[in-house]
Amino acid sequence: MAWNSDRFDRWSTHGASAGALVLCAAAALSGCSKSENSTTASTDAGASAAASAAPTAAPASDAGGGKVKVGFSVSTLNNAFFVGLKSGVEKGAKAQGFDLVQTNANGDAQQQVNDAINLLSQGVTALVLNPIDSKAIIPAVEKANAMGIPVFTLDRGSDGGKVTSFVASDNVALGATGANWIADQLKKRYGSAKGNVVDLIGLVGTTAATDREKGFSDAIAKYPDIKVVARQEGAFDQEKSLNAMTNILQKYPQIDAVFGANDDNTVGAEKAIDNSGRYKPLGDKDHIMVIGADGTAQALSAIRAGKQDATISQNPIEMSAKALSFIADYSAKKEVPANYAWPTLLIDKSNIDSDETKKYGLWSEQVSQ
Repeated sequence: MAWNSDRFDRWSTHGASAGALVLCAAAALSGCSKSENSTTASTDAGASAAASAAPTAAPASDAGGGKVKVGFSVSTLNNAFFVGLKSGVEKGAKAQGFDLVQTNANGDAQQQVNDAINLLSQGVTALVLNPIDSKAIIPAVEKANAMGIPVFTLDRGSDGGKVTSFVASDNVALGATGANWIADQLKKRYGSAKGNVVDLIGLVGTTAATDREKGFSDAIAKYPDIKVVARQEGAFDQEKSLNAMTNILQKYPQIDAVFGANDDNTVGAEKAIDNSGRYKPLGDKDHIMVIGADGTAQALSAIRAGKQDATISQNPIEMSAKALSFIADYSAKKEVPANYAWPTLLIDKSNIDSDETKKYGLWSEQVSQ
């Protein structure tokens, strides 16, 4: 199954309750499509959290009557978000009564393929992949296909092979949310959507980076007076983003806003802004507005400190637990969605401590790295 940005047109969608999460957080934004500002999902985050707190289920069985054995390959644990994914997979496996075998590829795409093939050789009855590279992972997906073992991808997809279910946030819509938020803030500052913007792209080769960039680029292009003065890969990495933003700041004396494809990108950008002596507090006419994604602990701290304006939070714990529930459904011969979008929530200083945000879940407070 080839994955591209069009897949989000086919994602399972959620009713008003999940959409309201983002709409309430960013009242100036509107809509729930990939050209608008919020992601949709086919389940309510609050309901999922309640369900996941239920007692451990009886052990699930595979088609042959044996206990389901799940193999999970995570891309890295050097980022708190992926620690959250791992926590959610463990939570979901416990809730469903699965045996779980895990590997960590440590950012090495070839190692991940080797790990996945090794998991297949251990007799797993389902394979969960969080791919480092959407193309490099194809041989592992195709190997599982040839063995008749279902593949579930989490947060990032595969560009080839047959994937039974892909669970992630709608990253195209997430990117559009960032663009529209920036446009709205620039309207407040200048009376119209105009200014100079920096786009720090995620890790090239991942579906998350590709789709967030598509969403951001398509949406920001609708504002002809907003100039994207620099687009550079931050690679979902603080150090690389720090270096990229340092160079950008030296080249451009006027920057109004930064979109970071994740919160590591934004934290790196914020350090560069500080180091260059160009930090100005919220409300100052020269304040460089910064918005990221994921809702990491560092981002939340930066929002409270006035260093970062907003983050578009996901919830990797509940998202990955949901993916494990789909394995249970599949094992029970129930239909599972090919694509499933977990809702996001835009968090800024105005709602960071609200009941709404607590209900959605500050996942980064539940993981340690």
